Amino acid sequence: MQPDFIRPAFFENNSAEEIHQRMMDSLPADIDDMPGGFPYDFTMPAALEKDRFINYHLVRTLMIAFPQYAWDEWLDFHGRQVHLERHLPRSASGKVKVTGSPGTLLAAGTVFCTPATDIGPSIGFRSTEEKEIGPDGTVLVPVSAVEPGITSNVPANTVVLMAKPDKNVSGVTNPEPVRGGTEVESDDDYYDRIAAEYANSLTYLGNDSDYMRWAKESGAGDCIVIPAAEGPGTVKLVLVDENGQPANDKLVQDVYNYIVSPEDRSARLLPTACAKLICESVTTVKVDYVITGLVYDETTTIGQIEEDFVASIKKVYVSAKQQGVLRYNDVRPIISDIAGIKDFGEFLMNEGMENISLNREEYPETGTLDFS
Repeated sequence: MQPDFIRPAFFENNSAEEIHQRMMDSLPADIDDMPGGFPYDFTMPAALEKDRFINYHLVRTLMIAFPQYAWDEWLDFHGRQVHLERHLPRSASGKVKVTGSPGTLLAAGTVFCTPATDIGPSIGFRSTEEKEIGPDGTVLVPVSAVEPGITSNVPANTVVLMAKPDKNVSGVTNPEPVRGGTEVESDDDYYDRIAAEYANSLTYLGNDSDYMRWAKESGAGDCIVIPAAEGPGTVKLVLVDENGQPANDKLVQDVYNYIVSPEDRSARLLPTACAKLICESVTTVKVDYVITGLVYDETTTIGQIEEDFVASIKKVYVSAKQQGVLRYNDVRPIISDIAGIKDFGEFLMNEGMENISLNREEYPETGTLDFS
C-alpha cells in the first residue's frame, strides 16, 4: 500500500494570493499597488501561473521521483529499475465439455461463449488445443477468454454456445467455473511488489558476496566465507572487526544473530538451503612493515603517514584474503600514493620482500610500523 504524500514545508506560503502579495511588496514605494491598478492587474496572471507550477506541477514532479508516491506509467518506470513489470490483465481459463459425434475435430481457436443477457454481452472463450470428440461422444476442451479481465470469470454451466455452430456438436457446457481473469495490477499492489524487491532483491541468494554484506551490516569489518565447511548445507564465516582485528565474542554472536535470527524466523537472512551457519573469529597473520629513507614534505608527518598507510592497507587485505596471498607488489605502491611522500628507500614486509601466504582461515593483520 502506497503511503499518503505529505507536502514538504517548503511548498507552504505559495498560494497565488501570497505570491502576488510578495510581488506587490517588492514594488517601489512610489508605484501604485492598489487592486485595479495597472501593476496589480499586470502581475496577477504571473502569480497564478507560479501558483499552478509550484502547487501542481512541482509537487507531482517530486511525487513521481519516489515509488512510494508515483502512479501509472511513472510507477512503471520505478518497477523497471528492479526488473519488475506491472501485471497486465489476465484472461480466465478453464475447460468446456463438448458433446457430439465421435471423431469430430475441434480446431484450436474454436470459440465458445456465454449467451448475452440483460446485464451483459456474450463472453467468448477460445480453445487453446485441437481436440477430437471421443468414442463416448464427449471431450474436454481447454479454453481461454478472448478478452482479459474479471468479467471473463464465469460460473459453471454458463459457456453453452459455439460462436459458429457445428452440426456435429450437440451440446456445450463448462462443468467447472472458468476462473483467473484479472484487471491490470493496481498501483498499490504493484508498489508492494516493488518495495519487496527493493528490500529483498539482494537477499536470500546465499552467495559469498551476500554473506560478506550481511556480516558487514551487522558490524564486521570483513569476513572469509567458507562454503560446505562441515559438509553440504553448512557455511562458515571467519570474522574480523572494523579495525582488521580478530572479532570478539560479542561481534561473532551479533553476526550470527543477524543472519540466522533465531528468535524471529521472519527476519532470517540465512537461505533455507543452508542448514547451519558457523561464525568464528579469524586467525590472523601479523605483518610488520619497515620503510627506510622516507622523504616527505611539510604537508604531512610520520604519524599521518602511518595512519594513511593503515587505512589504505585494509583494502589490500580484502583482496589478499580472497587470493590466499598478500603480495609484496600490491602493498609497496601504497607508499607512493600517500599524500606528502616524495621518495623512500627500502620497503620490507616481515623483514623481507616476499609474498606472504595465507591459509584458508587466515587474515593479514598490521603489526609494527617502522617508518623512518
